[in-house]
Amino acid sequence: MLQLQKILVPLDGSREAESVLPYLRDLAPRFGSHVLILGVGIGRKTRRANCLLEDYIKRIANSLQSDNIKAEPVIRYGTTADKILDFTVEKEVDLIIMATHGRSGITRWWMGSVAEKVISEATAPVLLVRSKRPSKTGAADKLHFLRKILAPLDGSDIGEAALSYVEALAIKSGASVDLLQIVSPPGTVEASLLGGPDWRKFIKAMHDAGEKYLKSITARLSGNGVKSAYEVVTGDPADKIVEYAEDRGISLIAMSTHGRTGLARWVLGSVADKVLHSARIPILLVRSPKIVIPKPRG
Repeated sequence: MLQLQKILVPLDGSREAESVLPYLRDLAPRFGSHVLILGVGIGRKTRRANCLLEDYIKRIANSLQSDNIKAEPVIRYGTTADKILDFTVEKEVDLIIMATHGRSGITRWWMGSVAEKVISEATAPVLLVRSKRPSKTGAADKLHFLRKILAPLDGSDIGEAALSYVEALAIKSGASVDLLQIVSPPGTVEASLLGGPDWRKFIKAMHDAGEKYLKSITARLSGNGVKSAYEVVTGDPADKIVEYAEDRGISLIAMSTHGRTGLARWVLGSVADKVLHSARIPILLVRSPKIVIPKPRG
C-alpha cells in the first residue's frame, strides 16, 4: 500500500498558514510520516526577519515533536516556489501540504509565483487547505478530517492518478469514498446536430458507460475493505464537484492533474481553478506519473 513517508509543510510565519497543522497532526501519525517544516528566507541569513523565521520554524517543529510526530525544521534561502520545488525533489517528498489564503482561494503569498508554480511543477501530490485564523490553541488542535473522500474521475488512466492516494487514506482513516463522473453537455452546435432523441441516447450511453466504469472501481475498492459509492451526473464538472461535496458532507476532494504543465484543460481552467476557489474543504491534487517530466533544476 502507498505510504506517505515524507511530508513537506512550507510555512511563511503567518497564523493563516498554520491552518494546515491540525490536518497534519491527523495525517502524519497514521502513516508514521517524517515531517519537514520548511521556511524560505530572503536575502542575508543574518537579517532579523530570517532569524525570526528560523526561530519560528524550530518552534513549530518542536511543538509537533512534543506530540510524537517526527518533525524536522529546515530553512532555505532564495525564491520561495523554486526552493519548495527543489526541496521536494531533493528529499523525495511524498506529499506537500499548503494553506490557501483568503476568501478567493490562494492569494499573494501563494498564488502567482508560489502556489501556482508549485501546483504546476511539483511531482509530489499537493494537499491544499483553506486558511483561517486559528484559535489561541489552534496550533495544537487535532481533527479527524478524513471521513468522506470525493474522487472525481473522467474515465482515463491518467484521471485515476489520485486513486491510490484515496485508497491509502481511506484504509488508514476508515473514511468512505464517493466516486463521481460528470458527463459534460455538448455545446450548442453539437446539441443541435444531435437533436432531441439522439441527444437523449447520447447522454444515456455516456451515463451507462460511466456507471459501468465506476462500478468496477467500487468493486476494486471494496475488495480492499474500503466502503465506497458512485454516481454519474450531467452538468458543468466544476459546479457539480463543488455541489456534490457540499450536499454529501465530503471532507476531502482528491483530483488528478493532467498535462505536462500540471493542471490542464479538464482540471485547471474551468474545473480545478473553480473548485480550488469555490470548495471550502481540503483538496488533494495528484499528478499522474504517466505525464511527469522531470525538469532540470540548477
